[in-house]
Amino acid sequence: MANPRLIKKRVNSIKNIGKITKALEMVSASRVQKAQEKAIRAKPYANMINELVRRLAEKNASIDIPLMRQPEEIKSDLFILISTNRGLAGSLNTNLFREISQFLEKKNSKHNFVTVGKKGRVFAMQKGQFVADFSESKDLEGKVTDIVKLAIKGFVTEVYDEVYIVYSDFLTALLQEPIVKRILPIKAEELSEGYETGDLLGRREKIMGSETTKVSNFFYEPDPVTVLTDLLPYYIEIQIAESFYEAEASEHSARMIAMKNASDNASELTEGLSLEYNKARQSMITTEISDITTAQESLK
Repeated sequence: MANPRLIKKRVNSIKNIGKITKALEMVSASRVQKAQEKAIRAKPYANMINELVRRLAEKNASIDIPLMRQPEEIKSDLFILISTNRGLAGSLNTNLFREISQFLEKKNSKHNFVTVGKKGRVFAMQKGQFVADFSESKDLEGKVTDIVKLAIKGFVTEVYDEVYIVYSDFLTALLQEPIVKRILPIKAEELSEGYETGDLLGRREKIMGSETTKVSNFFYEPDPVTVLTDLLPYYIEIQIAESFYEAEASEHSARMIAMKNASDNASELTEGLSLEYNKARQSMITTEISDITTAQESLK
């Protein structure tokens, strides 16, 4: 029979762990809500810039624009890998790394990595050339701007022939999907098909001019090609920023679910150990009563 004192210590330890996981669950739940609010506030700007880029690209698809350069051969690519800085997020990072590993197996080019999140550093070093890490930076706006500059400069100078962003897409509180999305080069035909965006509320929507807002014919100064060339970096920037919002919401959601499961498991384990403790204690009491009764009988 197990020692009741040891069982009691285990019960107390598990209860303390349960309190910690419950607190982490509540913190993550509040942060998911904040991530959703930030993404929703950025939607009007994202919708309008995508609409303008789409309209301009339709009319100027044949113009030679640096960010719309279509390489004849893919020799080198860049992956912007967004993982988490901390653990306790369930299988979020594992699923993300599995998805990109399968994607890399289909490509024969030289792989380069920019990481956002400490959990992705080792993976990036194992799979290709490690270019830069932005895990320590807490300024989201500055981080996005620096990554956009790095990606655009590398693509325009033909250091990279393709640029991808890899992140966990927030679908619902229970479901996060790993995504590998190409952001460079920009193709006019893909813009004409519509830009898919998420509203962090479990739905996906297509941004199309005829469906979002009725836009009249504009006059562009100095000319449409110059405006499109200047707009494309902001188009890339909003895609990366939205990926950050999606990844942030996915991280907090995955951690919330993982901590809820841990809290539930702690409760179940506490109940089982409490029952075992009561049985052990009852057995000890029964043994002590039996010993006292036997001693009394032996004295008669």
